[in-house]
Amino acid sequence: MKAYFVRRRVVATAGAGILAFLSACEDKRMSQLDTGITRDSAVTVLAQKIKGSGSDPEPNVYTKERYLISGKTYEVLYFTPNNEKLGQSKDTVAWAKLTPLVFVENKLVAKGWPVWDSIATANKIPVKKR
Repeated sequence: MKAYFVRRRVVATAGAGILAFLSACEDKRMSQLDTGITRDSAVTVLAQKIKGSGSDPEPNVYTKERYLISGKTYEVLYFTPNNEKLGQSKDTVAWAKLTPLVFVENKLVAKGWPVWDSIATANKIPVKKR
């Protein structure tokens, strides 16, 4: 692999990470999530103030997607600031109002749309229209 290609990808990923960090300021829970945190820990942090979640292991996840890419499991959890769930309300939530969290092998690698769009494009996953 060419060194300039690797540097270019690192710079693009870092830039996307900064954009994701700036866009993550909308939801205070996002600031509590650091890359490398496990999936279960992230869901626990995001569900802190949810009352009556009962036996639902993901009370705040609107929807999720899983991909197997090059032998690694990618999972994207989408959540809303109001903790809505797909199918529980009459109206669907627009993709632009959801915040994606990207996990690779159950470790958080990215949060927010700019980084998820970059990862999806690099792995030829169709990008959501917002």
